[in-house]
Amino acid sequence: MNITRERYDVIIIGSGGAGLRAALAAAEQGARPVVLSKGEAHRSGGTLSAHYSFCAVLPDPVPGDSPQVFAEDIMRSGEGISDPRLVRVLAEQAGHAVAYAQKLGVNFDPDEAGSPKPHLGWLAGHTYSRAVHVKNVVGREIIRALLKAVKQASIPIHSFTLVTDLIVAQGQVRGACALHLPTGELRIYEAPSVIMATGGGSQIYELNTNPFEATGDGYAIALRAGAELVDMEFVQHYPSVLVSPPGARGLMFNSGILIPKGARLLNRHGEDFWDRYGVGPLREATRDVLSNIMSQEIAAGNGTDNGGLWISTRGMNPDDFPQMQQRLLQDTGLPADAQEREVAPGAHYFMGGLRISPDTATTLPGLFAAGECAGGIHGANRLAGNALSENQVFGAIAGSRAAAYALAHPLQPAAGQARAAEEAALEPARKLLERSGQGDPPQAGWAEVQSLMQQHVGATRTAAGLSLAVKRLGELRAEARERFAARDTALAYNRDLAKALELRNMIDTAWCVANAALARRETRGAHVRLDFPERSEAWACSLTVRLEASGRGSTRRLMAHEAAAHALAYKAQDKAQEEAPDCPGACPEPVIDAAPAAAPDGASPVGKKRALAEVAELAEIAKVSELAEVAGGSELAEIVELAELAQLDSAIRIRGLRHGKEGGSPS
Repeated sequence: MNITRERYDVIIIGSGGAGLRAALAAAEQGARPVVLSKGEAHRSGGTLSAHYSFCAVLPDPVPGDSPQVFAEDIMRSGEGISDPRLVRVLAEQAGHAVAYAQKLGVNFDPDEAGSPKPHLGWLAGHTYSRAVHVKNVVGREIIRALLKAVKQASIPIHSFTLVTDLIVAQGQVRGACALHLPTGELRIYEAPSVIMATGGGSQIYELNTNPFEATGDGYAIALRAGAELVDMEFVQHYPSVLVSPPGARGLMFNSGILIPKGARLLNRHGEDFWDRYGVGPLREATRDVLSNIMSQEIAAGNGTDNGGLWISTRGMNPDDFPQMQQRLLQDTGLPADAQEREVAPGAHYFMGGLRISPDTATTLPGLFAAGECAGGIHGANRLAGNALSENQVFGAIAGSRAAAYALAHPLQPAAGQARAAEEAALEPARKLLERSGQGDPPQAGWAEVQSLMQQHVGATRTAAGLSLAVKRLGELRAEARERFAARDTALAYNRDLAKALELRNMIDTAWCVANAALARRETRGAHVRLDFPERSEAWACSLTVRLEASGRGSTRRLMAHEAAAHALAYKAQDKAQEEAPDCPGACPEPVIDAAPAAAPDGASPVGKKRALAEVAELAEIAKVSELAEVAGGSELAEIVELAELAQLDSAIRIRGLRHGKEGGSPS
């Protein structure tokens, strides 16, 4: 079997908006990046399907708007789960990302003819209008501009190159193994830094809006390499995904534009059911609320024969409809003048992903993440229009930071443990190649995973369904290696082989989602438990998922003291920015994991009182009840420990304070 080897400074896995932006940022730092894409860059990734908007606070915003207000909107939508450090970076840097896109040649729709100022659209959940757009093809335009810049910078893009696993030796990333689909050869890409920019994983659901390549590769590859994932239970379902006719199933019908302009939701009896649920005006409902109510109405037996509801546009002006969407629907057999369309919530976006710090570093040294495959930013629910903002802001940071890391940590020649790590990473793909023609086709595995997730881990969930899914997915993880194989023994363009490798990632990703969903016994944002219908302050925390050395999975809560560490860093960042000199035209660099110095054991009573007051203030910021208790009467040693926690790398598992023990449960 032919194995080739190449060496770079930074490997970027994924050629969507985050990956291409990261490649440019890495090259600007003097590093040698390579982009690996399992499809073609101009035809792959979720960014291309972004229709309408890219949300940001511009230098000349709507009166009253500011990055702080934008951050508050994100935090409110995330329902207490978002990492405030990541939110702050997104809110403050999104305007710079818009300016960068304009510099590359993206011409956003103007506020009025001849005006250089972009028009700002309003989307549900945003306090102010802040959505820039290019008709209804903003994602396509961003990819066009990024690709042009990448080619001008002579950054190599290796298309049809499917990464199978990372190479990890002595706890450090050393590169990645990949299958080159046109030749069937295995490749070893060596680099001290890897950026995961693989997008989401909604193909684990039968009804979804994502491209076929969104099989959760980044989540699964990082999980197997030892990285920690966060918030995986929160999967946003787009409320209006077409369920009929068959040729249109899975296409988005843009409720985000049409409902604010007057579209209504009707059940199978033609009834407008929305007001029965008492959740506020339909026009102002965010995606998680829409999907929740629609799923409940369908579950109550009021759905159509195809498992959907009707979205009615009767009486609306056809000019208000997204024209690109209308043309696409006509191509699939839906008449342009249809006034009711059959829709249901479909998997759309993963709020969870690799756990990152504000510099996009994951819990595995040398591995960075940006875009949808990174978690912690959106919390329990993503605001409309923030996907492009996220992938451009954090893609730029990832490229810059990964390049700096690579240049400071040059890779040593592979030997000993490094060679063994390469062999271990190559083994799953080799085994599949050897077993071609000797098992069930991978398409059968795809269908089983999608059915399990659609039925039991969808927009609404119960303990019984989740337990069934967790059990079966665990069995699939164990049996998939020996059960599924390509039907064709050819090496070149063996789609079954690619499907089998993707199935491995789908199973691992689905297993993470189901485990986290079973563990979270409440309803919050996009996670709806019919058996725990209320939100609980006991669950005002993130859940992480990781693989132990034994191969077993575990979930744990990020407890109060870790939220306190976030708050300490957040407050220190405030202070640093107040003291920093103005830098016109430059993107402000976030202060990463900064914290006030810990008080010494022999601190004076005044020092103790000041420290206690600071912790009380932090409790208010973080909204953590345990910290409020600490502030009421703890020893200074606990405060010292809190300050120290903020200086620890986020990969460290903290043993817990008196008021917040770490929780973990094998699954």
